[in-house]
Amino acid sequence: MGAMKRMEVSKGAISSLLMDAYQKRNKIGMISFRKEDAELILPFTSSVELGEKLLRNLPTGGKTPLSKAFFKSYEAIKNEIRKNPNIIPVALFISDFKPNVAMKDDYIKEVFDICEKFAEDEITVILVDTEPKSFIKIGIGENLAKKYGFEYYKIDDLNVGDIVGIVNNLAIGGNIDR
Repeated sequence: MGAMKRMEVSKGAISSLLMDAYQKRNKIGMISFRKEDAELILPFTSSVELGEKLLRNLPTGGKTPLSKAFFKSYEAIKNEIRKNPNIIPVALFISDFKPNVAMKDDYIKEVFDICEKFAEDEITVILVDTEPKSFIKIGIGENLAKKYGFEYYKIDDLNVGDIVGIVNNLAIGGNIDR
């Protein structure tokens, strides 16, 4: 039941962000990661129809190649910055932050190494942690936020409107120290 609620909030947030992006002429891209890979399933666009179509059929579950997702996201953002250096990129990651698939060797070290690049390039990162409340807590998302100054939220504490508000606030420079 909890997993379904978290997925519902996640998909709702992405749909709302797409609607908001369309109205403001912003662009949203989406990377999906599961099994062994991460894939750019929505190149940067403001198309609500395309985004919602992809969300409907978005499979979840299985392995978590988190380092691949962070790497693919970093590449996509850097590519978009090369096309338009005036953008203010905001990367939103919705995950339980429990990696278990590596690109090469150490999947946890890889995640931290890639997050270092986001921090060095001053790309705003928002982590929305879907890790359920339990006795055993891994806490990688929270550790990334503390180490690199990323925004961090537990999905159970948010609703769809909160996520859109957080992204919009950071996209207009609300808490960005540049």
